[in-house]
Amino acid sequence: MRTKLKTKDLVISALLIAIGILIPMIFTGPPFRIVVGPYSATLMAHVPVIIAMFISPWTAVFTAVGTTIGFFFTAPLVVAVRAASHIVFAIMGAYMLKKGMNLTVTGLATGVVHAVFEGIVVLIFFAVGASTSSSYSNLAMMWITIGGTFAHHIVDYVIAVIVGSALSRAHMIPSLPPIWGKKQLAK
Repeated sequence: MRTKLKTKDLVISALLIAIGILIPMIFTGPPFRIVVGPYSATLMAHVPVIIAMFISPWTAVFTAVGTTIGFFFTAPLVVAVRAASHIVFAIMGAYMLKKGMNLTVTGLATGVVHAVFEGIVVLIFFAVGASTSSSYSNLAMMWITIGGTFAHHIVDYVIAVIVGSALSRAHMIPSLPPIWGKKQLAK
């Protein structure tokens, strides 16, 4: 099976990558950014990747990879490697949506996967001594990252659904699946 990439999707992906790189550069302090040891959360940092999920799996992959590369230039190594987990949840979420899964289930499932992968990254960084925090144990830091990432993912997901709905109504991206249940077929 051959997949044809649309120029429009590549352009949207490039714009989402640019926005995804700018958000952590602009929102550098409270209330937009929270930092606890190697865990950090920047409000709306996941929105471009989540919007890319609404468009197509390829758009999600390009956007997640592009924003991850951006994090390697703009953030500490542990944060950049955590950003690489976005590739996993973006692919998973894009395929869930493509298969007709509703927004709620997709958001919760991708949130869990996202949080677990980021927790594993933090645990590995602590285990090899690449990251330290005198205030927290390795296990505590992992759980802070998992809980914080899940909450952050859900907040950003809700923002992305609101923005994505507006983009969809403007015919800039495909229509979104229902928030809950299955899409009703026209009679």
